[in-house]
Amino acid sequence: MAIPTPSVGAWILPSEEDPANTPYDYPGGSYQSLIVNGVYKSVDILNICFVDTVSTPNGYSIALGECTHTGGVTNLQYMQWIIADARAANPGIKILVTMGYAADEISQLFSGPSSGWPAVLAQYAQNIVTYLQTYDLDGLDVDWEWPFSDSTTQSQFQQAFTAIGNAFAGTPYILSMCPNETSNLDPATVNTYFDIVTLQLYGAADRGQFIRYGINANLLGYGAKFESVNSDDLAPYQDAQQAYAGYQAGPYDKLTQWRLNSGDFQFEQAQQMILYQLIKGSPTGPFDDTHIAAAAGNPPITSLAIRSGNVLDAIQATSSSSFEGNPVTYTTVQHGGNGGNPTPVTLATGDTITSISGYTGTWYGWQVVLQITVHTAKGASYGPFGSMAGSTSQTPFTLSAPAGQSIVAFSGSVETVPMAGGGEGNVVASLGVTCA
Repeated sequence: MAIPTPSVGAWILPSEEDPANTPYDYPGGSYQSLIVNGVYKSVDILNICFVDTVSTPNGYSIALGECTHTGGVTNLQYMQWIIADARAANPGIKILVTMGYAADEISQLFSGPSSGWPAVLAQYAQNIVTYLQTYDLDGLDVDWEWPFSDSTTQSQFQQAFTAIGNAFAGTPYILSMCPNETSNLDPATVNTYFDIVTLQLYGAADRGQFIRYGINANLLGYGAKFESVNSDDLAPYQDAQQAYAGYQAGPYDKLTQWRLNSGDFQFEQAQQMILYQLIKGSPTGPFDDTHIAAAAGNPPITSLAIRSGNVLDAIQATSSSSFEGNPVTYTTVQHGGNGGNPTPVTLATGDTITSISGYTGTWYGWQVVLQITVHTAKGASYGPFGSMAGSTSQTPFTLSAPAGQSIVAFSGSVETVPMAGGGEGNVVASLGVTCA
């Protein structure tokens, strides 16, 4: 199976919904937000959690953990809806199921006489392939942590995943793992049959530990976590910029984050989209942060990072809100280049941006945003940013929020232009706003 490089993935847990006890199609709920705000477009590999090893009349297989939702809807129905919606939004997405971390996921396969193990394992592997075919899935992910990791011997790991790897050979199926420890892993089996090893770096996993253990470094992926920590400290583990910094430091070319639909799903989904932009990169062309803001609940912009010289070189917004009483922020990617001079703009507490005024025009033959000034609800003004030197035409513009609303996101385009000192640079060619 060809895996995108770089790849950005996420886990999702269909046994839960937020708000609690609401149906899958609840407007504004975690599942509909994924669809309405286009979050699936920012996921290359989606891991659905969790399947368990179960005994069937046709030998051992896997099955999604049972759960009954509002109205008697089953967990399996939720999984099928997720698959259909994800593929409709992102036809190129790869969707896997993640094996849970129960103690007997693999060890139960070895309960009979050793002479029968090869046949049991071969049937198990084939039944997994059948399950993937039945539900239009692209592979199997394995959550390797206690008690699963302590209750499975290295030999059992080797035999079971060799059988699965052989069953996947010549098929498009992906075999991946998300470990937080090396206990009882067989490095040769991992290196031979697994496509991705996403380290739970928000937990106990350590990149160096896995490399020293014998796992190929090129298999390793960065495991991020945007979910809240726990009931005592509900601030999220990480934001997109923190996860991206760890991803770069690895270095890695694969990242997956836990998860898209917990009680802080607005934070998770918005950060997923920001992270996708950071990793994939899009220095020029159109940009639009509208869906990021919407997924976050349209929090107010509280600061800007602006770069300007003759013209508007770049703009970047940070919005702030809270989750369960804890402050959370959303910093979008920088739109534009690193030319000009950086100027931070920090709004007063409780203030909001109500309009952007300025000029567009021709600058050395290029149509760009020449200058902007930021205006707030409390009467503050910041700017102007951009001297307009070198421009041959100036057309004024004003982008205003309706009464009672504020500007919450920017859209527009970035253009690469030749610079006076030689070389090229990126500048903002057009600018739009989203209000809420």
